[in-house]
Amino acid sequence: MKSNSSVCLIGVIWLCLHISAFGQKNSWDKFIQAGDDALAQNRSADSEVAYREAIKLSEKFKENDPRIAATLIKLAESLNLQGKRGEAESSAKSALIALEKTLKASKSKDPAERFYKLEISVTILDKAGDILAANQKHGEAEPLYKTVIALREGAIRPQEKPKSNEDFLTFMAYAMTHPHVKLADAYYKLANFYFNQERFAEAEPFLFKALKATETEYGANKPTSAVILSKLATLYAIQKRYDQAEPLYSRAVSIFEKFDWLDQPEVAVTYDNYSLMLRRMGRETEAATFLEKAKVVRNRVQRTTN
Repeated sequence: MKSNSSVCLIGVIWLCLHISAFGQKNSWDKFIQAGDDALAQNRSADSEVAYREAIKLSEKFKENDPRIAATLIKLAESLNLQGKRGEAESSAKSALIALEKTLKASKSKDPAERFYKLEISVTILDKAGDILAANQKHGEAEPLYKTVIALREGAIRPQEKPKSNEDFLTFMAYAMTHPHVKLADAYYKLANFYFNQERFAEAEPFLFKALKATETEYGANKPTSAVILSKLATLYAIQKRYDQAEPLYSRAVSIFEKFDWLDQPEVAVTYDNYSLMLRRMGRETEAATFLEKAKVVRNRVQRTTN
């Protein structure tokens, strides 16, 4: 599962809706673009310089201007990639404060603007959560991830017949951007957050929710669902609940092989984890088979990425 939230891809889209208020492309836009380009090329230090210049310019904006929050979270991400954890955390928290001011001031009824407000809000909350989690600030990161889930759940609209043009535009905005996939990503991220802290009892229900949301979007027995099945199987295997883990691993492997998804790193991880569990169960021959399959997949992944 890969998150759909990306500051570089989404951050400025909502801001572009305000272009009439902001005027023509200015120096702030140029620095943001320069920072985004540098970040895309793995030049984090250069992106930091550009984003800091954008922040200097944003000091002239009104305090509820959405560009302030967007710039701060971009800087936080750049700092985090450079290992400047303390500075990244400070910038992320400032972005959250700026976002709160923006949301309080924004009361637009325009469907498109509401949609992009949701996306930029989720992006900032999600990125801030990642940075805080990386700093072991789990107690501060957790409510941010939960807020993302609440926003995503709220975006799932009942499929009723639109009663007005605004209803129709709102419905289309959500329907065409795969809200169930985004919700599944949010569930999966929180599940991983708990999993990495060995809070397995809390991770389990969110994995089931992620699986249900994914199946709602794509249908059952698809590779995207198999990734979640594999994670759930690993959660059970770690707890020595082998009778629950094995059928999930088996199902995930069957789906991966059916769809010839054998050049994906998630498949190699599944084979490795399945092999480890089988070895712990004393089934050495089967364990060796899956370990060899993992090596084959990794070789295919390497050839694909080179």
